[in-house]
Amino acid sequence: MREDASAPSRPDGGFTAPEGCRLIARADWERQRWDWLEGVRRDGGPGGLSPTARLLAHALVLDFANHRTARCDPTIAEIASAMGTSAATVKRALADLEAGRWIVRDSGRGKGRHSRYGFLTRAKVVPLQRLRTEPSKGCSDAPAKGCRNDPSKGVMNEPSPTTKRGQICSVDGSDMSHPYNKDKPYKNHKGREGAHQRSQNPMVCKRAEDAVRSFRGGRSEAFAELPGYVLNHIIAADLLTPDERQTSGIF
Repeated sequence: MREDASAPSRPDGGFTAPEGCRLIARADWERQRWDWLEGVRRDGGPGGLSPTARLLAHALVLDFANHRTARCDPTIAEIASAMGTSAATVKRALADLEAGRWIVRDSGRGKGRHSRYGFLTRAKVVPLQRLRTEPSKGCSDAPAKGCRNDPSKGVMNEPSPTTKRGQICSVDGSDMSHPYNKDKPYKNHKGREGAHQRSQNPMVCKRAEDAVRSFRGGRSEAFAELPGYVLNHIIAADLLTPDERQTSGIF
């Protein structure tokens, strides 16, 4: 079916961001995804996201979103399986994230078509001041002698033997792309890269276990003075149950 030429075009891969928000661009996703998760974790308490919605946000980023392109299109059943919850719970959590303006959804229509999810940010884009383009006095913009890429004469790079005629560069998802640079859906493409790691230091492990034992013994401030690397080990090693992490505030 052809698209209506008179219909307004939707930027950013078909997503329309709500007023006051913008979609995290594909080029920025790999470095902004952890900041996005940090914002979701802090959006709790009265009037904020439910614990289930925050858990869902982590599942989307860590288990389903492509780490380079932010492509995220799992089915409700796949999300429910990853979270260990029902489909109805997933739908309520998705609605919670949408209402909180953390995600935007493009509902799939028709058999075999999945909904797609985009990730929103409230940060504003600050335009850079235009820089002077005139060369400084005494500065020569000409290429060095012997350089073959003189822009005034055309680029003379030799094409690769495997390059198709008329194809200029590699694009995400094209036949020329490296297999790890293609826009593949979910399946955790390095989704957890940069996340919490278990410590191999026995002293760190013992300190973490002692803190957990103290917390379970009734000392609510057991984690207050722990350094970050000990807290990271507690999280990575799953020393606390989800309920204990929620109570202690460790995410």
